[in-house]
Amino acid sequence: MGEAGQEGKAGDSPRGGWKQDPDAVRGNILQAAREVFARHGLSGARIDEIAARTRTSKRMIYYYFSDKETLYQAVLQDAYARMRKAEDALDLGKLHPVAALRELAEFTFEHHRKAKDFVRLVMIENIHEGEHMSRLKAISGQNSSAIVLLEDIYRRGVEMGLFRRGLSAPELHWHISAASVFNVSNRATFSHIFGDDLFTERGQQKLRRQVGDMILGIAMKPGLSAETDMPRDREEARMINPDIFRFLEFWDAKWATLAPGATPADRRVHFESIAREMRLPTPPEVETDEEHWIDSDGGPVRVRIFRHASGGAQPALIYLHGGAWMQGSPETQWDITARLADWNRQTVISVDYALAPEHPFPAAYLQVLAVTRWAFDKADELGIDPARIAIGGDSAGGNLAAVGALAARDEGIPLAAQLLIYPSCDFDRSRPSYIENAEGPLLKVSGMAATNAMYCADVEQLRTDPRITPLAAESHAGLPPTYVALAQNDPLRDSGRAYADALEAAGVELTVDPGEGLIHGYLRAMEYCQACEDSLRRMADWLKKTVG
Repeated sequence: MGEAGQEGKAGDSPRGGWKQDPDAVRGNILQAAREVFARHGLSGARIDEIAARTRTSKRMIYYYFSDKETLYQAVLQDAYARMRKAEDALDLGKLHPVAALRELAEFTFEHHRKAKDFVRLVMIENIHEGEHMSRLKAISGQNSSAIVLLEDIYRRGVEMGLFRRGLSAPELHWHISAASVFNVSNRATFSHIFGDDLFTERGQQKLRRQVGDMILGIAMKPGLSAETDMPRDREEARMINPDIFRFLEFWDAKWATLAPGATPADRRVHFESIAREMRLPTPPEVETDEEHWIDSDGGPVRVRIFRHASGGAQPALIYLHGGAWMQGSPETQWDITARLADWNRQTVISVDYALAPEHPFPAAYLQVLAVTRWAFDKADELGIDPARIAIGGDSAGGNLAAVGALAARDEGIPLAAQLLIYPSCDFDRSRPSYIENAEGPLLKVSGMAATNAMYCADVEQLRTDPRITPLAAESHAGLPPTYVALAQNDPLRDSGRAYADALEAAGVELTVDPGEGLIHGYLRAMEYCQACEDSLRRMADWLKKTVG
């Protein structure tokens, strides 16, 4: 029980118990006051109600805050301080400016939708014409940090030739805040008039990404897209070399800037930034702007469509990106999917499946199934031929493609082919390739157990569940023609080889590329090593021959 419930008891002392921690008492009061002020406004809020929500007394509230107005001002100051602290933790200065601007915009949207009290307090203070904020110098200083952050991102984007000149940080901040605040402040009226589809989880994820798209659309120079045709860094251009080790030198240097102790969320943001910096020019005949959101038992999932401009009912490839089930997106695998769409004059459906550890198994698996069903159901609308739909992916995405093909077979969904690129097909780290290539390059064995546990913490399930380990399936018969692309110097090599052997034994039409001299993730090195691009071209040729 708190102090309010014990007031007047013998032995009660203002110095006893938790009250010896003034910061905790003050924080408790601020939290309760924030809720009450957000609900009732300054005029309607009552100190009695605030005290009833705290672990202290009305007397102690006045001890810390002399009156209701002072408490209201402290609540405002604390709310903005929390917002700015969360922004600072993003560490956007290390990101590519395009990635940093998107991250800031989407973070703001997500913060406001979860911190509804913050938006209500902003609305209330606007009713008061900003009177109380104007008295608080600390709030002005706190919010100036947001402008300094945007100024740095914008300056770097201009210097790289990406952002148009003539904008200001306050303008960008206004646009970001406008959408993010409206999403909360007008939810009730918007829902009554237009329905609440945009306020489902799928609708909110879709809007969040669109806010990022919108802000980048405002900032980017005319003729440049936020996703394509990025001018390249001079440093990167100097490093173009056919030797794959030149790629590794560049790749390792970029990852070395990630702070020690980075979380999976930190890693995926960093990965997006690096992938953007390294992205090759998009083939001009490939359309990349179309996105869809699909409902699934694993939550809503976004797909980006890479479509050849030639039109017609095209063959299609459902593509799952790599990234150890915890990072990656359609944008990080852009070079692969755009080239397959271009070389084969086809459509690639690139899936932004849910990531661990926030969304462990079976979320991604369920989303892959939903996208596969959706592709067949919507084939006419998508302009694809339902008789020529394949599935594929690299690394963890290769795993998801393999388990997706097994599930499609069991459901009677007629996939035309599967393309598995250096896939993880089981979790047996005693295989020779794990020992030979324990230190990579690019993929190291030492961190695999922890990474796998983020996806599925049950070791026995990792070993035996065919929805996670395709090699554990009772039968591999009846699967579509399969191409397995291995890499000679990859810890996962023998896992992929074992799966290829199982498919061959089951009578599946099979092609295996041994990937001589290549490493895990080698398709990222296409600009530096011709053998890497040649390998992707062989995959494209096989798809064209197999699927049509």
